[in-house]
Amino acid sequence: MLPTAGLRIDQAPPMSLPFRFFATAPLFLMLAGAGMVHWGDELFIAPLMPVSVATLHLLLIGWMVMIVCGAMIQMIPVLAGIPVPWPGTIPWVHGGLIVGTLAFALGLASEPMAPGMLVFAAVVLFMALGGFLVPIAAALVKAPAKHPTVNGMRLAMACLVGTALLGVFFLVEHAFGFIDLDRRILVGIHLAWGLLGGMGVLILGVSFQMLPMFYMTPAFPAQESHRVLIGLALSLLLLPVALVVAGVDAIWVWIAALPGLAGLIQYAITVRSMLRERKRKRVDPTLRLWLFGFGCAVAALALLAAWPATEEGGWRFLFATLFVLGWVTPVMIGMLHKIVPFLVWFHRFSSLAGLVEIPMMDDLTPERAVDVQVALVIGSVVALLVGIPTGWEPLLVLAGTGWIAVGGIQLYALWFALRIKPPEAPVMPDFASFFKDMPVAPTPENTMPGR
Repeated sequence: MLPTAGLRIDQAPPMSLPFRFFATAPLFLMLAGAGMVHWGDELFIAPLMPVSVATLHLLLIGWMVMIVCGAMIQMIPVLAGIPVPWPGTIPWVHGGLIVGTLAFALGLASEPMAPGMLVFAAVVLFMALGGFLVPIAAALVKAPAKHPTVNGMRLAMACLVGTALLGVFFLVEHAFGFIDLDRRILVGIHLAWGLLGGMGVLILGVSFQMLPMFYMTPAFPAQESHRVLIGLALSLLLLPVALVVAGVDAIWVWIAALPGLAGLIQYAITVRSMLRERKRKRVDPTLRLWLFGFGCAVAALALLAAWPATEEGGWRFLFATLFVLGWVTPVMIGMLHKIVPFLVWFHRFSSLAGLVEIPMMDDLTPERAVDVQVALVIGSVVALLVGIPTGWEPLLVLAGTGWIAVGGIQLYALWFALRIKPPEAPVMPDFASFFKDMPVAPTPENTMPGR
C-alpha cells in the first residue's frame, strides 16, 4: 500500500496530458547522444561553442524541461489540491517545446549559424514556456496547500521564469549581435537559476514526497524541509546580486552560496537518515539511480566551488556532466520508473481492484531493462568524465552511444507500462432480479375476493 494520505488523487488530470511529455523527452536525450557521437571532442573545445550550447540545450530543454512540464501538470493538482488552469493549452505547449528546441539546436549547429532560425526558436520557446509557466504559476499562487514540495515547486518555477527570460535574451543576441555586457555574469545567473534553482530545487522538493511514498522511508521533517528551501532561496537571491555587484571572481560569490550549501548539507544528512530507516530494505534499480545521482551532485558542487577561480573550460564541462547527466538525469529516470507505472495503474486498473485480476505496479516495470539502463547511465557518465579531460574521442563516442541506448530503454519502459490493457469489468447482476421470483407476502389488498 502506497502512503498517499494527503494526496488529492481525485484531482489527477487525464493520463494523456503528462504522458505526451514523458514520451517525447527520451527522443531529445537520444538526439543529444547522437550529437556526442557526431561531434566527438569538438563539443568540448570551449563551453560557449555553438554546437556545445546546442547539445546542452537538447538535454536541458528537450529532455529535462519536457519532463518537468509533464511532472508539474500531474503533481500540482494531486499535491496542491488545485487543477492547472487552461488545460487546452497543454498540447500547444508540448508542440512548441518540440519545434522551438529543434529550431534552437539547428540554428546554432548550422554552418554558418542561422540567425532567422534562432529568432524563430526564441519566439516559439517564449510562447511555449509562457504557456506552461503562466498557468502553473497561477495554480501555485492559488493553491491552499503548504506542503514543502509545493513550496519547492513555487521556488523552482520562479527560477525557471528568470532562466527562460535570460535564455530568450541570449538567443536574440546570437541572432542580432551581442550587447556590451560581461557574458560570464549573465551566464552565471542563467546557470544558477536554471540548474540550481529550476532543476536542483525541484528535485529536492519532489523528493520530500517521493522518497516516503515509493521507498517507504519516514516522512521528511517539515521543519528541516523549510530550512533547506530557505537556505536555497537565499543563495538564489544573493548569487545574482554578488555576480552583478562584485563580479565572477569575488569572494562574495562564495559567501552568497553559503546559505544554499548549508541547506544542501541539512538535506543530505536528513535523507541519509531516512534511507537507513526505510521499511523496504531492498535496493531496487531506481534507488541505485538516486544514490548515484546524489553522489554526482556532491562532486558537482565541489567543482562548482572552483569555478570562479579558473578559466579552464574543462572544469566546466566536467561540472555540466556531473550535474546534468550525473545527477539530474539519473534522478529523473528513477522518478519516471515510479511515476509512470503508478499513473498507469491508477488510471487503468485501480477501479477494478477486487473485481477482477489486475497487475501490480511492479508488473508494469521492465526490471531487467531498467538494470541495463542503470549500468548504461553509470558507464556513460564515467566515460565522459574520463574522455573530456583526456580528449580520447572513442570514449566520447561510446558515451554518446550509451545515452542513445538510455533514451531507447526509457521509451521501451513507457511502452511496457502501457501495453497491458485493462480487463473487462464484470457485469454486475441487476439487484431487482434477485427478487423477481419471490412469492408475494399476503396483504389485505391481494387477498380480497376477485383478486
